This record gives sequence, C-alpha cells and structure tokens, in this order.
Amino acid sequence: MQQEKRLEFIKEQLKQTDHLATKEIADLLGVSFDTARRDVIKLCSTGQAMRVHGGIIELDQQSVPTFLARKQIQSPLKKKMAEMAKRFVHPGDLDFIGPSTTLQQLCYQLNGMDLEIVTNSIDNALALMNESLPLVTILGGQIGKKNRLVYSASALDELRYMYFNTAIIGASKVRADGSYTAESQDSKLIRMATSRAKKVILIAEKYKFVNKNVSPFLSTPLDKIDVLITDTAPSPEIRQWFRPSTQIISVIKE
Repeated sequence: MQQEKRLEFIKEQLKQTDHLATKEIADLLGVSFDTARRDVIKLCSTGQAMRVHGGIIELDQQSVPTFLARKQIQSPLKKKMAEMAKRFVHPGDLDFIGPSTTLQQLCYQLNGMDLEIVTNSIDNALALMNESLPLVTILGGQIGKKNRLVYSASALDELRYMYFNTAIIGASKVRADGSYTAESQDSKLIRMATSRAKKVILIAEKYKFVNKNVSPFLSTPLDKIDVLITDTAPSPEIRQWFRPSTQIISVIKE
C-alpha cells in the first residue's frame, strides 16, 4: 500500500479513536514499526495530526486549532518553509508578516537583519525581540487571546498609509478563489496589508487545500499571490487556481 493511502487509512482510524499508538498503526496496516513511524512523522509534519508520546492524536478537521495547539505540532517542515520565505526578505525592507506558527519561525530567523517588520501577531513580535534589529511595529488594538493577534479599526487605517516590499501571510484554508482565515478581524487586516504590498507570499501546506475546516473569511484572492511556498507540489488542478506567473515552491522534492 502506498504511503498516501496509508495516511488516509490512519486518518479514518483517528476519527474513530482520537488516539493511535505507533505500534497499533503498524499492526493495523501490517507494516513495520519504522514504516508506521515514518507515516506518523508525515502526518504530523504536515499538520494533519499532533504527535504525542508513543503515537498521535487527531486534529479536528472541522475547526481550526488554536495558535497554541498548532504551536505544539512537531514540524520540521515549518522551519524549511520559513527558511524559504526568508529568501524574499531583504535589508532595508518594510515588510508585513501575518499570524502563523510557520511565520513565527520565520521571525526567529530574521533577528539581526536591518529592516522593519509590521505585524498583528503577538508571537511574531516576541520572536523578533532577541536583537536590536529588525525594527518591529505591532499594530494596536484588542488582543484576540485564542489566536494571539491584535485588531482594531485604527490598525486597519494605519495600514492604509503603509506600502510594503513584501507581505508574507499564512492561511487556515485555501479555496479556488483565495486564502481564508477563521476570524473576520484577522482577514480584514491581512486583506488590507496584501493590498498595500509590492509582493505577496502565501505559506500553506498541501493539506490546507483539501481540509474541511470552516474558515469562512477571505483574506487574499489567489490572483494577488506572487509566491506560494508549500510542502509538496500541488496537483495540476490546484496549480490552475493561481496566475501562470505565480511562483510555486515546494520544500519537499518528490
């Protein structure tokens, strides 16, 4: 059985039991423990499950996990995608970086660079505090504790008077017409920031194109995306969602 089919089988089992031990997965599939372990790593690295001691637990695909829950996902792919995004950040830039656990990883990597970052993410701002540079502007407003982001009407107005070299954003779901978030306020800020950017970069793992979570708020139309950074290459059908000129970068070479 190919890995993709094994992963679908494991996800179906998780819906019934919520938790599976790695050994149990090996027994159910009739494969070696090492093969089951690789499948567990694949599911967790792409955010489709959460790794716990001895196995995995389900992430509810009908809802978006909180920021702190997503932060616990053991994902080397987040670091790889963050490293790729860093290539588009240059000294002297004024850049916007949206809320995302992957983009928090990017912020850690930007410490010491001579540029200015604007963000509405508390965790992005904290990640950028290790050195005197870059300069950091966190938009003001009410703190949304669930996803640790800031919003206000004045922050939205503030963005109208900025022009970014690059806006780097995440998404909780990607549909054929755009990237979506679970919160209306978050989507408004991201939509304004991306409309004020020379280049827009979207970071989204492959599963975000097919998951069933309810993320109803459009943050950025896909025709505004200049670069997509993802884990594995999207299908030809999904590729057609983007402009022909959109650069698509997958960090896993298949």
